[in-house]
Amino acid sequence: MIRRLTELDRQSVLDYLYQEQAFNIFPIGDIETFGFDKDFQRVYADFDSLGNYKSIFLRYRNNAIYYSKTNDFNPDYFKIFKDDPFDFISGKAELFEMIESALKDFKKDVMYFVEADTLRSNKNNFPYEIKQLKTAKEAEKLFYLFQKIKEFAPYHSDLDNFIEAKMNSINMGMTLYIEDSGKIIASAGSTAETTKSAMVVAVATDPNYRKLGLASNLLEELLRIYLTQKKKTLCLFYDNPEAGSIYKRLGFKYLGMWNIYRKRK
Repeated sequence: MIRRLTELDRQSVLDYLYQEQAFNIFPIGDIETFGFDKDFQRVYADFDSLGNYKSIFLRYRNNAIYYSKTNDFNPDYFKIFKDDPFDFISGKAELFEMIESALKDFKKDVMYFVEADTLRSNKNNFPYEIKQLKTAKEAEKLFYLFQKIKEFAPYHSDLDNFIEAKMNSINMGMTLYIEDSGKIIASAGSTAETTKSAMVVAVATDPNYRKLGLASNLLEELLRIYLTQKKKTLCLFYDNPEAGSIYKRLGFKYLGMWNIYRKRK
C-alpha cells in the first residue's frame, strides 16, 4: 500500500532511510530540513501487510528520489509519477531496472558513488588561501567560474537565480573556494547535510588553473572540516576516471553505482 507521509511518520521513515544513510543522504537531508508540510516537497512510501517500509519516493521541487532497501517497486508508483511529474530523478542503479520503462523521455547518466569516513592528510606548502563562501557577491564570482566549465554551464545559465539558490541553500552545506586576482578559480562544496553526513558537489577548477592541485586541496580541507570537526562522513558521485583516482587517493571508498535521469528538453 502506498500513501503520502506526514509529520507523524518522521521518525519511522528516518529510521528506515538511515539503514543505508549514504545512499539516502538526499531524502534524509530534505526530510530533516523541510519536513512534510512544505508545498514544494512530498514524501510517499509503500508498506507491506505488517506496516513495514518497502520503499520511499520523495519529490522536492522538480526533483525526485526513489529508494528501496530490498529492491522492491510497486507499479502503483507509476500513477504518482504521472500525477506528480518531475524533471529529474535519481537513485541506486539496480532499482531503476524496474522503473526505466516510465522514463523514456529522460536522458540517463550512470555515476560511481563513493564515501569517505577517514581523513588521509597530504599536508603540503599550498600557496593559496582557502575561503568559505558566505555572501551574494562571492556567489556571483562562483557563477562566472561555472560558466567556464562545460559540465556546469548548461545548468547555471541565469545569474540571479543562481545567486538566490546559493544563498537559500547556504545552511544545507558549505562552499570552499580559492581566489586569484579577484576571481574564483576553484571550488568544492557540500550540500544535503544531515546529522551524520553530507554530499560533495561543485568541484570545479578554472581551465587556466588546472594541474595545480587546487581541487585536491579544497577537497582535503572539506574532508578535514567534516570528518574531524563535524564528525560526519562525505559522499560524492563521479563519472570521470581521472577524478576518481583523486577521490580514491583522498580516502573515498566505492559504495555502488548511481543512476541520474534528466528530462529531455
